Parts: sequence; structure tokens; C-alpha cells
Amino acid sequence: MKKLYKNVFYQTTADGANVGCVIGEDAIVCIDLPLDPAEARAWRAQIGELSDRPIRAVIFTASDRMNAESLAAMNASAAVLHDAAFAHAAVPAEPMGAPPFELLPAPLIREFGATPPITFSDAMSIVLGVKHTIFVDVVFQGGYSSDACFVTLRDSGIVFTGDHVVVGQPPNLSKGNFGRWQDILINLKKNRIVTTVVPGRGPAGEPAKCAEATLDYIKSATVRVKALVRARRDRSEVSALVPDLMALYAPKSARNKSSPAYEVLSHEMRAGLEHLYEELQAQGEA
Repeated sequence: MKKLYKNVFYQTTADGANVGCVIGEDAIVCIDLPLDPAEARAWRAQIGELSDRPIRAVIFTASDRMNAESLAAMNASAAVLHDAAFAHAAVPAEPMGAPPFELLPAPLIREFGATPPITFSDAMSIVLGVKHTIFVDVVFQGGYSSDACFVTLRDSGIVFTGDHVVVGQPPNLSKGNFGRWQDILINLKKNRIVTTVVPGRGPAGEPAKCAEATLDYIKSATVRVKALVRARRDRSEVSALVPDLMALYAPKSARNKSSPAYEVLSHEMRAGLEHLYEELQAQGEA
């Protein structure tokens, strides 16, 4: 576990994803969880060594970071996700003057067991403490995926970006809104308030350096896929781009074609390139 600022910590899980926690004088907020339930229980025990306060909420930077068993292991009061995570459900629109979140209908709540979900549309805040307050702000972004968010510790300069930003490996493009995603990264690079980015994967660091790592891959992949689209090549031909991109952007541990890591990451990369192909084709890049 690494300390970022006062009572703000993050940990890298066995599969390389970053999770975080913010410890207030009255409660704790977690940011994402290990997908492995056993690792989630270990993470809960580590947090318990720092504070015996209850976990008020687990905020998920995107719904693909959530595992029901891991969530149950945290014994949290609530799970916070963007409402696009439940786009398949008919959730009533928020009336004017309502709080910036709402509980989901009973059938969906049951899916979460003892941890009720709370959703929001644009932004919400969780306040920890009484004498010494900490504001944990959750803001919708929607670049990496339709329900992806940033989590900011107000006045600390720290932002948990989820998989909008990854360092040391290519990002997963399979659900991306690429125009929006690149705008988000460009704005993050220019941001003078943020001092520390905790990426979805990779070490925490300066916003410009972290954002550029992801932006460079998106631009590089776009150039290559756009050439295929304009040449009216079939979508399946994006697979030919994978070895070159893996050699340029994959971590050294995943560059051996016979390794399980290469298989997993190259499969994810191909799915992302296929999605990028479809997006560019829909935009009339041919």
C-alpha cells in the first residue's frame, strides 16, 4: 500500500489494476476493488489495520471494475456507479431539485446483495469527517466507456482516473468513445490543479506524463486503423496490426508470444482495434 496524501492510499493488485482508499475520521471510501474476492478480503484487512471505521461507499471508476463477491467482502454501506452502468434498466429521470443520485429499483438492488447501489448522472460528492472534512468528488467522463468516471480528492491535487489512463501498457479500447477520450486526456495534460494521477494501471505520476502515455497509443492505433478503413480493407485485418503495436506498447513481460500475458493482452488489443475500426467506419473515414 502506498500513501499519496494524508489519509489517501492506493494499492496495485495482482493483475496490475490500481485500487484506492480514503480514510476519514468517521468513515472510509474505497475506489475500485480487486476483482479476485480473496485479494479483496486481503485489501479489506489492510485497510482495517489503518482504521476501524466503516466503509461508507465503494466508488467504481467503471462498471467493468466491479465484482459482486469482491464487493460483498468489503461490507460497504453502498456501491457508487454512473447510471449508464444500468442502461438496460428503466431508471426514472431525476426531477429538478433532487439529490445528484438515486437508489435503483428493488430488482437491481437485489443483484448487489447487502450493498445497495447508488447511481449518479453528472457528478456527486461524498463527505467524510466532521471537524476535518474530506470531499470525495466523482465526475462522469465517458471516454474509456459509457459509464467511466474520475474520482478526485478535493484540494489534494489527486485524481483516480480509472482506465481512462494506463501507464506502461496499451489501454483497452474496446468500449471507447475516442473523440471524447482524447479530449479528456488533452484537458488532463493542461490541468494545473491536478498534481498526481493514479491511473487504472501503472504507477501514479504527473498528469501530463501519465495522460500522454495513453494518448500516444490511441493516436498511433487510430492512424493505423484509419489507413485500413480508407483502403476499404476488412475489419479482420486489424489483427495484422497487433504484433507491431504489442512490440511498441506492451510491457516487456508480455512481449513473448508464447507467454499467457501476450495472449491475454493481444486479444484485448485486437478487440479494441476492431471497435476503433467500427467507429472510424461509422464516421465515414472511408
